[in-house]
Amino acid sequence: MKKRSLNFFVLLIIVVNFTFAQEPFIRLGQKALMAGDFTTASSYFEKACNENNSDMNALWFMGYANYHAGDFKKCVYAFDKLIALKPSETVAYYYRGKAKTALYTGLTNIMAVEKEKLIRGAIKDFSTGLDMSPNDLKFYQNRGLAYFDLGLFKNQKLPNVYNKTDAIANVNLALKDYQKLMVYNSSRTDIQALIDKAKRFLVDAK
Repeated sequence: MKKRSLNFFVLLIIVVNFTFAQEPFIRLGQKALMAGDFTTASSYFEKACNENNSDMNALWFMGYANYHAGDFKKCVYAFDKLIALKPSETVAYYYRGKAKTALYTGLTNIMAVEKEKLIRGAIKDFSTGLDMSPNDLKFYQNRGLAYFDLGLFKNQKLPNVYNKTDAIANVNLALKDYQKLMVYNSSRTDIQALIDKAKRFLVDAK
């Protein structure tokens, strides 16, 4: 019995020391976040994740900080890990979708294989978020924008890109999401402008 108690005590010391080894990185990262220094914050959260890659708090903060620091690849990586551990984390799909949209926009090579994959991945993330939180309007707006981007992409008359039917279908889906937003708040002039833009596209595409 004495030996078992000793082993438990040793294990407790190891666990406590491990926890305190991680927590300073998280605390330092949170302090940097409060100061608006997202790059420094993300480096601390990354260190915490390196200590324990299943720490969901560290992964969440790492993804969030990297998004705001503009390191969208690391943002996607962190939220990939978090979603694998906790598929019900709705906000993770939002930021991962936003990061994929930003990566899509940043790819200047239109023929890059990953370009279409990124925007479709963003749409899927926003749709998953809506499945879990159907009244969260930010998912409708961001999915609508992503649908419209995909429509524009597929309307480019380039080999292995151009698909008029797909382009029109995606812009119609964008329009549907925009109109959903107007049901909640009909005074939004920014969304009305997006609706007008989508309608002009559909007229020109015929």
